[in-house]
Amino acid sequence: MSQRAATASAASWSAQARYRGGQAKDVGLRLVGPVRKRAQKAPFVVVVITVLASGFAGLGFFSTVMQSQAFAIHQLSGEVALLEAQRAELTTTVNDLQSPSSIAKRAVDEGMVPNTNPVFLRLQDGRVIGKPVPALPNTNVRKVN
Repeated sequence: MSQRAATASAASWSAQARYRGGQAKDVGLRLVGPVRKRAQKAPFVVVVITVLASGFAGLGFFSTVMQSQAFAIHQLSGEVALLEAQRAELTTTVNDLQSPSSIAKRAVDEGMVPNTNPVFLRLQDGRVIGKPVPALPNTNVRKVN
């Protein structure tokens, strides 16, 4: 670019700036000069390194906590399996003890005799229906299997 063209271009720019400056003043704005000082990079680098370090430390802590909880879950699931087996065994034992044949066998072992002449009670008025007759030992049941 020639000297003359550069001067014309600078003059044109300054005329535009003055025109724009006049408009800005009308609105209540003022022109601000260019920033002369550049921001330093060191504080930004320190902040980024601090954020990354705290992130890695948090990630390590989180990973350690999750591993310990996974170990606890594994341990507790083993205990649950053992308790489920015990519950199943106890349920089977209770069902066996509650069966009619088991109750009858224990009753005979205790000396009880089943009665062949049942008597019924009417709950509405408390009346006995039938003639009560005591059961005699060794009359109708000798052994219950």
